[in-house]
Amino acid sequence: MDRLSRTFDKHGYDLDGYDKDGFDKKGYDKNGYDKDGFDKKGYDKNGYNKNGFNKKGYDKKGYDKKGYKDGFDKDGFDFKGYNINGFNKNGYDENGYDKDGYDNRGFSIDGIHIDTKIAFDKEGFNKKGYDENGYNENGYDKNGYNKNGYDRDGYDLDGYNKKGYDKKGFNIDGYDENGYDSSGYDENGYNENGYDLDGYDENGYDSSGYDKLGYDHLGYDKEGYNQEGFNKFNKKKNEVLSD
Repeated sequence: MDRLSRTFDKHGYDLDGYDKDGFDKKGYDKNGYDKDGFDKKGYDKNGYNKNGFNKKGYDKKGYDKKGYKDGFDKDGFDFKGYNINGFNKNGYDENGYDKDGYDNRGFSIDGIHIDTKIAFDKEGFNKKGYDENGYNENGYDKNGYNKNGYDRDGYDLDGYNKKGYDKKGFNIDGYDENGYDSSGYDENGYNENGYDLDGYDENGYDSSGYDKLGYDHLGYDKEGYNQEGFNKFNKKKNEVLSD
C-alpha cells in the first residue's frame, strides 16, 4: 500500500487504518468523532451529547435535565421548591416562616401572634394549636384524649370505651358483652352451649347425655347397663348373652 496514492487493503482500510470515508475500524475519524459527530464518550465538537447536555449536565441554554439553571428552574425555584432568597412559592422558608418571620398561622418563632401580640390567636389557640386548657380545635389534648378522657376511637387511657370494653370487646374482667371470655367461657366456666372445658354441663353430663363415669341420667351406660351390671330389664350382661 502506498501512503501517497492512498490505497486500501482487502478490508477497505488505508495505511493509517481509515476507510474511504475517513473512519477507523471502531467508527471514529482522525479527530475522534463517529459518523454522527460524537466522540467515544458521547459528546459532539461543542461538548453536548445526543440528548443535548454537556458534561456538567446542562443544555445550550444552561438548564439541566430537570429544567434547572444553576440549581433553579425556569420559575426561579430549586429542586426543594425554594428561590434564591430561600422562600417557596407561598412565601415561606424551609422552617415555615415568611420574610417578616411569621408562619402561615401568624405566629413568630417565639410563639407570639402577629395580630393578638400574645401566645394565642383570635380563636384562642397557641402556636402548637392548643387552647389554654391544652385542647386543640377538635377537642383533643397532646396525647390524643378529649375532656372526657377518650381518644378519637372512643377509648380511655386504659383502653376501654364508655361501655367498659376494650378494642377486642372484653371488659376489665376479661368478658365480652355476652359474658364470655376470649376462650368462649363464662365466669362459671361454661360456653354458650352450656358445657365446660371438659365438655360437661352444670349437671355433669356431656353432649351425648353421659356423665364422667359414662352413665346417663337414668344410670345406664352406652350399652344399656347400670353400675351393678343390670339393664332396664334387670338382666345382667352375661345373662343376656347366654339367652
